[in-house]
Amino acid sequence: MKYKFEEFYFENDKTYSSEVYWNLYDKDHKAAIKKYEGHIFCPLCRLAPLTVAKGNLRRYFKVIESDIEKHDSKCSYRRKKGTKKETEWFYRDLDTTDIRNRLISCMNIMLKKTKSVTGGNGNTGNKKSEYTNDFLNFTTSGGEIKHLPHKNFNAKTLEDDMDVQKVYYGKCALYIKKYILHEKNEIKKYYLKVLHQDTKKQICDISISPYVYKYLESDFKLITEEKDKAENFYLCFS
Repeated sequence: MKYKFEEFYFENDKTYSSEVYWNLYDKDHKAAIKKYEGHIFCPLCRLAPLTVAKGNLRRYFKVIESDIEKHDSKCSYRRKKGTKKETEWFYRDLDTTDIRNRLISCMNIMLKKTKSVTGGNGNTGNKKSEYTNDFLNFTTSGGEIKHLPHKNFNAKTLEDDMDVQKVYYGKCALYIKKYILHEKNEIKKYYLKVLHQDTKKQICDISISPYVYKYLESDFKLITEEKDKAENFYLCFS
């Protein structure tokens, strides 16, 4: 399927934003080509090789048609992306356990969780991923399997198609702000401020009701209320 990747898996077992490649390419294109090309793969299944499109205006990563079958059989990138209407249909009939499991898989892939596969002789063999490659897949009302729109926090195109609900994920700096009604001395809302992990510029904020905050209070207590003390976390939400 034709898909423009905004991140890539490098063979040293790390996933990077596409900007890592382009920043080096703009400084020394020969160095970028030598270091990365032929060594970058699908960020989800980590099997299908990525090809770099280097147009003056359109620069992106893709899997060429002849390499599509190299994706893992369950990899979501073998599927088409769901349309806005299909995505709305999915979230309208959302099962909370279903989306929770999807988000956990999203977190696991960022944390690169692996487990050892042991052979019959007791020796440890290759490592196998605990996460599934199809956690973004969903079935449309027409019975076709597609993948949910999603976006990494660090993508330059973060503001594209803001009217389409997505799974957002990535490493970012976090701090919490309280919205207080001073006349009642009452906390009306909490805001989880999401900042770029390096520049500390704000990416977005997430509104949290007092009820949800109370339910997850032990987790939120780990996050500072001061912007200049914001620490990096992995975050995934939809």
